[in-house]
Amino acid sequence: MSAYDGDAAHWRRAATERLAALAKPPGSLGVLEDWAITLCVAQRTLAPTAEPATVVVFAGDHGAKLADESLSPYPASATQAVFRALAAGVSCTATLARAANAQLVVVDVGVAGDLSRVEGVGDVVVEHRKVARGTADFRSGDAMDDDALAAALRAGGDALTAAAARGAVCVAVGEVGIGNTTAAAALLAALTGEDAAVCCGRGTGLDDQGLAHKVDTVRRALAFHGAGLAPREALRRLGGFEIAAMVGAYAAARAAGVVTLVDGSISAVAALCARKMFPESRDRMLFAAALAEEPGAAAGGAILARELAAKPALDMALRLGEASGAVLALPLARSAAALLGAGTLAEAMALSDA
Repeated sequence: MSAYDGDAAHWRRAATERLAALAKPPGSLGVLEDWAITLCVAQRTLAPTAEPATVVVFAGDHGAKLADESLSPYPASATQAVFRALAAGVSCTATLARAANAQLVVVDVGVAGDLSRVEGVGDVVVEHRKVARGTADFRSGDAMDDDALAAALRAGGDALTAAAARGAVCVAVGEVGIGNTTAAAALLAALTGEDAAVCCGRGTGLDDQGLAHKVDTVRRALAFHGAGLAPREALRRLGGFEIAAMVGAYAAARAAGVVTLVDGSISAVAALCARKMFPESRDRMLFAAALAEEPGAAAGGAILARELAAKPALDMALRLGEASGAVLALPLARSAAALLGAGTLAEAMALSDA
């Protein structure tokens, strides 16, 4: 056991004992107690905090979608529109971030258009870390080469580290990229060996014909690239720049001293990839939203929950992405941190005896 693991075990044990002593039935606060333990282990204290918080949204486009608009009801150009709305502070996620008292950071890692002149409005931070203008079409080639993957991983890690340098101790991680549910489904199938049909959902509203086409697209990509891909190779061949950046962000969390909040299904696929590539990222993840966000994705969500041993805090039929579920869970993280300061059973009994 490494010194780090030994120290982590100490704080996990101490936090567990503290929670067991509180004036409540053991385990009665469920996932909130798990979150409290994660915060204690990450911060090496029995008085953790979940503030300040930052929301980081990575944006990128996908070659398969750029080549085949039928993969999503929305045009590929919508990625740029959403990015601009986030940067301007007028999107739903921007509104939720303000309500949660969290700074919003929007990162261009692979949007197809030129966003170099887009700046954040108000307290929104825009970071230009573009690797390329969208990935290549993964149906007939690799989504990215080795250098591009390394750059995307580095961009995610640097964005997370920059957020920590600005004071963040909790970072909600999310994405925007029209068509990225297709890439995420392909990556999930490659990482788990599951069939494409159970990994695909309806995304932003595909009908039956559109869903069938999506499944066929994923199967075609998997057949082209072959089975048994190592996690890094699967990410390189099938992933998106925003997905790779999230992997890099999760991987950097321990060194940066922060805890990450994982959004929904796409963020969770990135989390699964991160755990396989960087096992040390495991103890810095809080799963915020249900892992089957999109309609028809219950089977894929169940696979993710099993593979990640995840118990998401929220099940609210969320399917926006953009870190929206992770933002909504930030108050829960604050509650988890505060929980350690609650009175013990012994203290409560002393009050009743007084």
